[in-house]
Amino acid sequence: MTETHPDGTPIPPLPDLRFVAADAAALRLAGPRLSYMEAGEGPVVLCLHGIGANSMGWRFVLAGLAPGARVIAWNAPGYFMSDPFVSEAPRAEDYADVAVGLLDALGIGAPVHVVGSSFGSLVGAALAARHPGRVARLALLGTSRGQRWKGDEERARMLAMRAGSIEQGGVALARSRWQALVAPGTGALVASLVQGMVAATDARGLMPAARCTDVADVVADHAPRIAAPTLVVTGTEDRVNPPEVGAAVAAAIAGSRLEHPIGIGHLPEIEAPALTLGLLRSFLGLT
Repeated sequence: MTETHPDGTPIPPLPDLRFVAADAAALRLAGPRLSYMEAGEGPVVLCLHGIGANSMGWRFVLAGLAPGARVIAWNAPGYFMSDPFVSEAPRAEDYADVAVGLLDALGIGAPVHVVGSSFGSLVGAALAARHPGRVARLALLGTSRGQRWKGDEERARMLAMRAGSIEQGGVALARSRWQALVAPGTGALVASLVQGMVAATDARGLMPAARCTDVADVVADHAPRIAAPTLVVTGTEDRVNPPEVGAAVAAAIAGSRLEHPIGIGHLPEIEAPALTLGLLRSFLGLT
């Protein structure tokens, strides 16, 4: 019997992990291998995961949008068997360039819809600003602004927390962090999906991403140059990037639409797949 999410959405199996060779030298990667998951045919939707996540977090989006789109969920450099950056401190622009490199390696030249979660929303904003011709529409979930706008003390605390959280590996990270990623009172089934995703995280992916967020500010760096229609989604119970963070990003992107789903935490794509899929289908013009 197929398990069902508390909101009534069937829990689909994940697609197989796929691999492609990118231009490692041009993208300043330690090797050419990028991994991703894919489902469906049609307009391309590129999904970019968060700092403690990977392509597994897009389970419901991969299945839910596949009837009307080709959904590609990447694993950023250093994540889930994707080769890491050479640098230990890449910038958001470097991640954006790798995302374009993935599309190029897959033979996708036309503009794509980009959906980013948390850190992936920061990368998505950088991608839309740096490569405007490659992005048709942009959806930001659990929306990150980055850390540069915060004081030095808070930035140092965040970096130290990130380093400490991954020191014992991904399984320990999943045990210690999953509750911060979802709304209070989240049930066991959703908790198991979140923990299973986070457990795959490795320091070679998480720490470069953490250093990237430390020096980034979407509002100052990218938002003024984003021309793509943009949807910003931040749950009222998001304790990682609270609603005011999403509101600040939305206010800085001309013509953007802001949604604050009530009772939802940092991962609407896992916590509320029916609601999230409805928002994405409508915004992206998919059936």
